[in-house]
Amino acid sequence: MKHKTFYLFLILHVQVFLFFIIIASPAFAQKATDNLKKYKVEILPFKKQIQKKFQLKLVHPYSFQLKTIQKSLVALKFKQKNILNVKKGRIFNNDLVKRLAPLIQDKFTHVNSNQRVSFKIYNASRKLYLRGDTFFTSEGLNWRFTALRGIKWGIEDFSVSGEPWVLVLQKGQAYKQRYWRGSTQIAQDITNWVIFDEVLPTASRKLPEPAPNPSLKKDNHPPRKHTASDIKERLDLLDQLRKENVITEKEYIDKRQGIIGQL
Repeated sequence: MKHKTFYLFLILHVQVFLFFIIIASPAFAQKATDNLKKYKVEILPFKKQIQKKFQLKLVHPYSFQLKTIQKSLVALKFKQKNILNVKKGRIFNNDLVKRLAPLIQDKFTHVNSNQRVSFKIYNASRKLYLRGDTFFTSEGLNWRFTALRGIKWGIEDFSVSGEPWVLVLQKGQAYKQRYWRGSTQIAQDITNWVIFDEVLPTASRKLPEPAPNPSLKKDNHPPRKHTASDIKERLDLLDQLRKENVITEKEYIDKRQGIIGQL
């Protein structure tokens, strides 16, 4: 009888332990990502040698629909191996998608053809949790990551120690590929750089290049004359941005007055 009670007690504890491992662990993993406190989205320069090396034809600035950025963030997934197990899941949880998507969407309307949209996320201890950037090319919407869950990994860092984590391809995604120098032969997939190859540029959403700083213009260069058709095109684009909530009502009024003032 004592042995039977002991075995029942042991089976019960094993079941509780398995429940904790299978069911409770993902909840704790999600709770850890909810502990993120600080994030930053900014526009940074894009080195011309990198653009040339990877033959990147940037389509900037660009007016994305908010849902396009949101769906992209949701679809980004990773896999990380360690000694005990394999961790995998979404890079951005729902809260981060809600917070970051509008900021990234807005930055894309201001970034020029030699810049990129960068993002950083820090945990409650102010340590780097996630770092990456995004940009739009003729190939599709690009996402690169150089730090994930505090583990840094540079682009094209093919060290002998192996990959600390990789992006897991979903439908409509492809790795950026590295070619042998001076050749069109593929050398290796860059597994911390993915392209959403179904998100392609549309001419109607391509925005004009931001105007240069007037203080940098030379005195002997007269200001550009705007035609009526040019003004109308800019007003139509401005109306479209307001309808899609890319700009606020105040920004719309201020921009519209500025454009009309150029008549």
